[in-house]
Amino acid sequence: MQPSLIARQTIAVFVFLILCVTSFIRAERPDSTAGTSSAVTRKLFIDPSSTSVALRGKASLIVSLLTHRDGNYVGDYQLKVRPYFFKSEKGTLLLAASDDAVQKVQAGTPINFTGKAVTHKDGRTHIVLGRATPSSGDRGSVTFSIITDDAKIVFNTSYHFRDLVAQEPRLQHACVITA
Repeated sequence: MQPSLIARQTIAVFVFLILCVTSFIRAERPDSTAGTSSAVTRKLFIDPSSTSVALRGKASLIVSLLTHRDGNYVGDYQLKVRPYFFKSEKGTLLLAASDDAVQKVQAGTPINFTGKAVTHKDGRTHIVLGRATPSSGDRGSVTFSIITDDAKIVFNTSYHFRDLVAQEPRLQHACVITA
């Protein structure tokens, strides 16, 4: 004996409604980690910066999004030197950032830090020295000193922390029933 067409449609609508309700409940579920996430799980953004260099040159520093891994903030950098294009480079930036240091800066205490910049082209390593001075819990000013073979280049810029956890939309699935 096969179920009637009406019984099959009723079951289909019932299953559809259950799926929609569970999706809606999932979308409405509060984020249990909001407000309690560890300070070191936040991403670090460094604003682009430039400074003067010898003989009317200009050095520009662009730093990618930095991610906290193994006690360091890690990302990429691009150093452009004009008109001395042959001094320009790209590489990996590693800034020492213990959990304690990150929590201090997010609590408003200035910190000094060290790090290194390693070029992609030939693996040369430059020492990086810096100081982060918070203006609030998630932003402030930062000074980078990059020690190269030829000079010490100092960049003054800003930083900010941000959580990049994708927020679920309030209503994840639309449940539309048409007759």
